[in-house]
Amino acid sequence: MELQPLETDKIICVKVGKVARENLYEMTRKYWVVKLERAKKSTHVLAIIKGVVEAVYIPIEWKHSEERIGRCEFIGYEDLNSDYIGKSVIDFYGKSQNPIKYINL
Repeated sequence: MELQPLETDKIICVKVGKVARENLYEMTRKYWVVKLERAKKSTHVLAIIKGVVEAVYIPIEWKHSEERIGRCEFIGYEDLNSDYIGKSVIDFYGKSQNPIKYINL
């Protein structure tokens, strides 16, 4: 089933790989090349594996990474009851190779 985001949700989709190799939260939250001001407006960050939403996080704070210059990361919590879990985002990405996709942002 295809993702149908609410208009009020400001979403960042993050392709985290083909399989979850470590803590999915850690794979999703850090070292992304994003504009910090734009990222701070997000209400949801979706962890994408093989074109499907595996996890949904609610960001509390976005900041520049102290470990990787030019990269950003967020601190947040998982929304275990999100309707977005299990939904496909393939149509949103198209043929894009970029691991980041903005929706309603």
